[in-house]
Amino acid sequence: MNVPFRVVRSAYREKRLGRNRPELVAIRHACGKALQAIVPKGARLIVGADTVVWCRGRIFGKPLSHQAAHQMLFTLSGRVHRVYTGVVLWDRAEKRLRIGAAESRVKIKRLSPKLIKEYLARINPFDKAGSYAIQLGPKIVERIEGSYTNVMGLPRELVRAMLKDWCRETS
Repeated sequence: MNVPFRVVRSAYREKRLGRNRPELVAIRHACGKALQAIVPKGARLIVGADTVVWCRGRIFGKPLSHQAAHQMLFTLSGRVHRVYTGVVLWDRAEKRLRIGAAESRVKIKRLSPKLIKEYLARINPFDKAGSYAIQLGPKIVERIEGSYTNVMGLPRELVRAMLKDWCRETS
């Protein structure tokens, strides 16, 4: 998008948020990440984002073990699920948050236990909602409806629109 940026760490730690709607969970985590970002002095605009997977009435975040990652992929195998990413723009000068969310539908191919094991050996599932990366490893996604970059974890279309709104409002 030709916008200069710097990736920084956040002191925020994701927590289970009960039986909330998945897009609200993603937005709450994105808010926490933005508000607790460890930023250089003078930084004005902070972007926080978080992605969750919603399948069969359950939220799948990042797995805590290989067994959990295997179980997530087994559950997603052959099914359509939804991917939600919450995005927050925090304008530190104005002390104002702008909040948005993106949703995509994804169908994962049918995966055998052997294929799941091989897939998990080729990618790092521990920083990926649902234990998979659409852009890495053997391609396990059969089809996608919506934003590809949302499934990757940062919906470019939404971020671009939010930045344009911010620019209009601050100029």
